[in-house]
Amino acid sequence: MSEPIVQVSGLWHWYLRGTPLQTVALQGIDLEIQSDDLAAIMGHTGSGKSTLVQHFNGLLRPHRGSVRVFGSDLSDPKLDVRPLRRRVGLVFQQPEMQLFDPTVGDDIAFGPRQLGCTPEDVRRRVRTAMERVGLGFEDFKDRYTFGLSGGEMRRVALAGVLALEPQLLVLDEPTAGLDPRGRRQLLDSLRAIHADGGMALVIVSHDMDVVGEMARRVFVLAGGKTVMRGGVREVFSRVEELRELGLGIPQVSELAYELRKAGRDVRADVLTADELAEALWTSSTSPAT
Repeated sequence: MSEPIVQVSGLWHWYLRGTPLQTVALQGIDLEIQSDDLAAIMGHTGSGKSTLVQHFNGLLRPHRGSVRVFGSDLSDPKLDVRPLRRRVGLVFQQPEMQLFDPTVGDDIAFGPRQLGCTPEDVRRRVRTAMERVGLGFEDFKDRYTFGLSGGEMRRVALAGVLALEPQLLVLDEPTAGLDPRGRRQLLDSLRAIHADGGMALVIVSHDMDVVGEMARRVFVLAGGKTVMRGGVREVFSRVEELRELGLGIPQVSELAYELRKAGRDVRADVLTADELAEALWTSSTSPAT
């Protein structure tokens, strides 16, 4: 049964707080993530996306408002966030830059070893994590980490987080810098991870096609505020509002929007090429009224 695992209410955060260079990053953000969620947080650079998600595992603490994650109150200065960080996996932009071990298996094993897992459990976690991102254990465990392709390195970095067996996985711009093949492989892995169950997924992105393809619910940030929220189809049907925020919509949705403007009978919540083809076929075969 779905239940809230992240509850953000009236969250404010400043950088360089109390100095002449103080800058407000978040201004009263409200957000809730469910245990089975596949959600996206989108907005322009500087909208507060990365600052927000760094509150989910205690890298940042609320300056005003509240953040509760798995029942823990991040406003409590006495809270030990180490157990929370085992439950919330945060994958930063270009995580492959954080790889350091010469071999793939040892790099992925680093986190479980730090947790004090037995050698048998470390091996199990590494094997499971590698398989979940599409890297065969026997084929890749002894490979030279820095000889992999960019997409493979990205998946190794993701496996390193998955080996901690989090219940919430947060990815900041997961496809940035990847070629089309690497992008497709990574998104397929993420979709399979979520389909396996037991893990909520939050994607932070300004790539509208990624959001449209992956998310069920969307939160739109602008100027450190939550300015829009709802189901992905509902949000992307609000084309003019998104454009006023300097944001676009998925390419297929953009084409459907232009066709509607040209007088074609195409529904407003189209997200995929198949849906658009079906809508065009339906409109072309419907009897004239």
